[in-house]
Amino acid sequence: MSEKTGRGARREPADDPREARRVLEEGARARGFDLVGVTGAEPLRRGGERLREWQEAGMAADMGYMHRPAELLSDPKRLQSSARSVVSLGVSYYPGEHSANEGGGGRVARYAWGRDYHEVIKGRLFELRAELEEALGARVKARAFTDAVPLLERSAAQRAGLGFFGRNSCLINGNVGSYFFIADLLVDLEIEPDAEGTGTCGRCTRCMVACPTGAIKAPGVVDARLCISYLTIENGGEIPRDLRRKVGDWAFGCDVCQEVCPYNKRKATVSRWPEFSAAAGAGPYLEITEVLKIRTDEEFEARFGGTPLTRPGRVGILRNCCVAAGNLRRREAVPALVGCLRKDASPLVRGHAAWALGEIGAGEARLALKRALTTEQDTRCLEEIRLALEESGDAPVG
Repeated sequence: MSEKTGRGARREPADDPREARRVLEEGARARGFDLVGVTGAEPLRRGGERLREWQEAGMAADMGYMHRPAELLSDPKRLQSSARSVVSLGVSYYPGEHSANEGGGGRVARYAWGRDYHEVIKGRLFELRAELEEALGARVKARAFTDAVPLLERSAAQRAGLGFFGRNSCLINGNVGSYFFIADLLVDLEIEPDAEGTGTCGRCTRCMVACPTGAIKAPGVVDARLCISYLTIENGGEIPRDLRRKVGDWAFGCDVCQEVCPYNKRKATVSRWPEFSAAAGAGPYLEITEVLKIRTDEEFEARFGGTPLTRPGRVGILRNCCVAAGNLRRREAVPALVGCLRKDASPLVRGHAAWALGEIGAGEARLALKRALTTEQDTRCLEEIRLALEESGDAPVG
């Protein structure tokens, strides 16, 4: 999103960087932002170099927006040519810990328990820009966003002092940990900048050891092709068979590398923004059997609209819930999985339902797989059914 208009005739921006910083700091804190930092609008050269190396290693998977030229993603002025400062703001989203998964639900990453952060944060960014204009007596040309434009926001935030890059590639702040959203204002104001963020993981490698799929290939280097967050959110295709069991009960995203981080264990405190609480959205777990019954995009939107869970769409969420059901060996989910196998319009959902039924392996599950061999038309689904029968101990028929 962007906002480039103001009231009245254009006036020159205020030229007192310290006063601009004071107004910014007070306004941001008053609106609930936990972290405030500023850096210049010069290119993020180190971030661009890291990105280029990551891209060349093939670790960006099929995320088109991360295949854009490093020169574009690392230059704030490509987004707003008049920008003089990048304001980086941090918003804690930490809603608490997952309770034990006694109900056999699909686990949701903490940032997605509540409302869609893009919409929640946007309004407060506009308010902050308006306050800067009023307090400084000048129209401020600005672009405001959070995780929505081609810019290396974590690199900008690191240079603005919000934290340092951890071994899991998350930005870690020594006072709040890493459970925070980054929001940005590009402004045509000269604002007193901060020193770069510093810190270290020391000898700790807990995140690298704990990652279920081994996605953290080196300190700060995450292979998206293996990352559960990528596989369950950005990935538009199948979850590779050799990774499905490693996904565990995650139905949307993954927090493992953050859960084991000592900074989060010591510093994470519950967000002051009620919009990010479990009560505001889908919460920590999805009821798998209910989700697997969703057959239309309209039903899906009615259930999850206004939350981050709309990102992978109906097909993606059902795919993920099939995998979670299979890994949890949820016999109660067999009727819903059979319904997906027989009735869902998406071959992707049908194929993952077949896999889950093979993992559960109950008599009803195997019978449904055998029957599906005679009705399924999609080649890939047929292969999933055959493999599911083989792996559950039954030889495929026909």
